[in-house]
Amino acid sequence: MDFFEHQEVARRKSHVLIFYFLLAIAGIIAAVYGLVVLIFAFTGEKIGDPAGPRFWDPSILLFTAAGTASVIFLASSFKTLQLSGGGGVVARELGGRELDVNTTDFHERRLLNLVEEMAIASGVPVPSVYVMDAEDSINAFAAGRSPSDAVIGVTRGCMTLLTRDELQGVIAHEFSHILNGDMRLNIRLMGLIFGILFLSLIGEFILRNAFRGSGSSKKEGAGIALVMVVGGLGLLLIGYVGAFFANLIKASVSRQREYLADASAVQFTRNPEGIAGALLKIGGLASGSKVAHPMAKDASHLFFGSALDSMFATHPPLPERIRRILPHWNGDFGKVTLRPISEKQDRARTPRQTKGGGAAGTVAGFAMNEAGEPLRLNAEAAMASFTTVHPEQVDLGRELHESLPAHWLEACRSRPGAQCLVFALLLAQDDTLRAEEVRRLRELTDEATAERSAHLFGELAPVHSAVKIGLLDLAIPTLRHLSRDEYARFREITHRLITSDEKVDLFEFMLLQIVTRHLDVHFEKKRPEKIRHHRFHPLLEDVGVVLSALAAMSHPSDEASAAAAFTAATARLRERYFVEVGHQPAAACGLDRIKLALANLAHASPVLKKHFLEACGLSVMADEGVSSREAELIRAVADAIGCPIPPFVRAARRI
Repeated sequence: MDFFEHQEVARRKSHVLIFYFLLAIAGIIAAVYGLVVLIFAFTGEKIGDPAGPRFWDPSILLFTAAGTASVIFLASSFKTLQLSGGGGVVARELGGRELDVNTTDFHERRLLNLVEEMAIASGVPVPSVYVMDAEDSINAFAAGRSPSDAVIGVTRGCMTLLTRDELQGVIAHEFSHILNGDMRLNIRLMGLIFGILFLSLIGEFILRNAFRGSGSSKKEGAGIALVMVVGGLGLLLIGYVGAFFANLIKASVSRQREYLADASAVQFTRNPEGIAGALLKIGGLASGSKVAHPMAKDASHLFFGSALDSMFATHPPLPERIRRILPHWNGDFGKVTLRPISEKQDRARTPRQTKGGGAAGTVAGFAMNEAGEPLRLNAEAAMASFTTVHPEQVDLGRELHESLPAHWLEACRSRPGAQCLVFALLLAQDDTLRAEEVRRLRELTDEATAERSAHLFGELAPVHSAVKIGLLDLAIPTLRHLSRDEYARFREITHRLITSDEKVDLFEFMLLQIVTRHLDVHFEKKRPEKIRHHRFHPLLEDVGVVLSALAAMSHPSDEASAAAAFTAATARLRERYFVEVGHQPAAACGLDRIKLALANLAHASPVLKKHFLEACGLSVMADEGVSSREAELIRAVADAIGCPIPPFVRAARRI
């Protein structure tokens, strides 16, 4: 099963979640009705038809059901709206502190490096990283509505007690949740559970205020207080009904996904000892994976390890998780001690300063030079490359991250530098056009910004597009820290920059789409696209526009080859979905039309997106080769429709 299929499964699980939620509401309504009947009996009020069943009153049931459902719905809606700010809201609620990307602390730098390496390997923007300083246990979580607003949080114990390999295993586990679409389901689950448990909060409030007021007489006041006590205690007991269903829902959603994320971490890192070592240390540590923060009970299903002791555990038993990774484990957890602050084999890697300041040869990996030989992949190998993260991609992410010149990383981690980096990537390849764009940039910004952008262009022009997209992924967290006014200005400058000469390169256009898509989610609080299309028929024209543009770009001087590439791409869709995708002329494939097509395709189901991207690959692979720009253009298309994919690599075949 690949990312797309996992995302489809996660989407379908939301229907199961709604079923459990409705079941919980029904149970709570029944309990509230019983409490109302008890209060009436306690006060001597008669209910129901004397000739009918005792304690049965449809009007009271209707009123109770409407009131209870309204309270739960409003509480859930409030919590969901509160969480719409993305993963950072969850992290801060749990007591997390966002790490400074320029930190020099050994443990913080090592953690950030691992997150950045995994982000480059998986093709998503680098998540913001939070540390729960008050927690000495070993635990971690991923939260957010989409990769655009994802965060990774770790406890201090996780950051300081684990080796680099063990910490990498935990980070890979959390990236699995990001890539498999689990986070959006988890956020929705937090909102629903808050509504279920809200009545118990009302009960606590009533009990605290039961004896504060008084009636017209002491006797009347005491009677009111007694009724309030009964009602408050009743709502607290009903809260246990809500807690029962909340834990049942969390357990049903979370347990199997933890096994999957463990397996994915082993697959990504090719190192079962890493994540298994982290789990063993949880078992050997006195505090284990427990999280003391009061909000942990609401977010327990997000964590790497079980954050609470509970009858309905949201995570599988620890020994079972370990044995699935290490079948021959002897059952001994071992003793956990603090690691040395610095070790040779576990050092926090820092970027090396390279000679020449970043020529194409300084970046490791596969054919990092833009003009290098195309990566030889057939359609099957290409799909395998971007439907899941392979160890080769993790290695690439690490090598690329380690080899980036220090001043490139410095640019990614400062707000002026990150903006200059984006401007540099959007400058035209043609010398005359670029000179005009630099002049325009000087007018829109200042001399220093224009000069720095032009200098970065000269260094970045010859490198592989995988490096360019990797740098964008590194820069996006920094750009999230712009003020709203700064972002509005930055967005305006980028759009004016690439349209100033009325000759916009498709690749540069797609780079801009990547940046603005992820940042708009943060600044404009855009919600992830809803799934509206489960069939290709409403999207045939949009598919035709994108495939025609890709085929033409891949074969700019050979119309026959471009037509053959388009036919190969659409033949696969015809075989699988029995649809006919019409070829679109160049005049119908302008950038505005491509942008609209991608916006429509973003509302397709994950499985449709998978097969659309497979067709995109076929449209540029008639020669079974993927050039730098072709590979990264497909990645940009994938990002634009809401499913970022890893860099293309030739993955080793394994049994």
